[in-house]
Amino acid sequence: MNTKPNQGFSLWWLNPTYLFLLVMGVVIVGAYLIPAASYESFYRVDKFITGDNIWYSILPAVFFVAGTMLARITTRGMAPTAVFEKSVLKREGFVRFCIGLLFVFTMFGYMAWFLIMVRNGLSVSLFLNVLRGEPGAIYQITHNFEMITGVTSFTNFGIPFTILAVYYMCLHRRLNYIPMLAVVSALTLFRAIFFSERLAILEIMLPATIVFIAMWLKSGRKLPLVRLYPLFAVGGLIVFFGLSEYFRSWTSYYVNIYPSFWEFMVTRFFGYYVTAMNTGTLYIEQLGFQSLPFPYFTWEWLWNFPGIGGQAYQAAFGVAPGTELTNTLETMGNPEFNNPSGLLLPYHDYGLAGSLVYWLIIGFVSGLLYTWFQKGHTFGMILYPIWMVGIMEVPRYLYFSSGRFFPCWIVLLIFALVIHYNTRKIPSWQPVGGKSG
Repeated sequence: MNTKPNQGFSLWWLNPTYLFLLVMGVVIVGAYLIPAASYESFYRVDKFITGDNIWYSILPAVFFVAGTMLARITTRGMAPTAVFEKSVLKREGFVRFCIGLLFVFTMFGYMAWFLIMVRNGLSVSLFLNVLRGEPGAIYQITHNFEMITGVTSFTNFGIPFTILAVYYMCLHRRLNYIPMLAVVSALTLFRAIFFSERLAILEIMLPATIVFIAMWLKSGRKLPLVRLYPLFAVGGLIVFFGLSEYFRSWTSYYVNIYPSFWEFMVTRFFGYYVTAMNTGTLYIEQLGFQSLPFPYFTWEWLWNFPGIGGQAYQAAFGVAPGTELTNTLETMGNPEFNNPSGLLLPYHDYGLAGSLVYWLIIGFVSGLLYTWFQKGHTFGMILYPIWMVGIMEVPRYLYFSSGRFFPCWIVLLIFALVIHYNTRKIPSWQPVGGKSG
């Protein structure tokens, strides 16, 4: 797929301003308008969002959007470039080495993951019990097979592998990484279904799709109905969510609660987002602003870094951040819907004013990365496809500071720095005797 030099592109749903307004608008309005009786009947929890506290959610959303608009103003007039495409084409051997190394790391992570499961009593019958819909089967799997931070986290290298592999295939017009991508996708799907890690499949599929669409449009080609893709994506997400919940909770419990599987699927899907906003509001109401002595949630990857241990924050400050949230949830909420809303978590770290500054900065970074992505600049091309996952997850989860995002953005940032600032110094890394291929 040959790209035309200096050709940018524009697509409304890739723009973080519109994307965030759409996602947060639907979730905030929905969470507010859903009657208290529906919260109780569908999600078995009281409604905590009211007209007096809805501004908890509206203000940070406004500051995020303001940040994206500020970024667009400061980058106005930025010229498109093809430096990234030319670097990938010129330094093929180096790029192929990086892709291969990331694939090896990813397979190492899954190998360690499966060895842990075997050690803890993995058997085919456990997975067959899930498929049969036996009550509690999927919880038996997820609770018995714990992860080892720093080892199984290697599975997250599948994200940068996917991004770089798709870029390589688009630019070189080859399909040589399709088998590897199929293996990574299959293993990720396995995690999503049997270990309730539905986010894992989104981390793979969304960046791959964004990269392909961007490279296709930058080549000057058209895609039918591309502006309506968000509608198709939401429909696909609901169907996939429903299929995973079918084995996870429908056959074992909710089949006796809901009149139809379709009603359960849609209600449950939107429930994960609106209840997150509701739960986040509950935490603010009960714990107040800046409930922690030092930031934790916006630096979670640091406090749970391999080698530091999950108790580092408590050892340093005498407070276990998750304990207060858990106690509040168990006494006043529903532990089944335990997402705290990424939009509201910064309040606990920085208070009211600090949280708004935080979202202004995140919005600015989002707008900056999007502009670079749109114009073909290296850092935007590399980082924005996965950054979009974080934007979409804000109503439910603070992805930007999570441990699962950390290895991904570090690897991508290093790759972007090397390929952008050392385009003349990187050796070709071609095998002796011929061009790699």
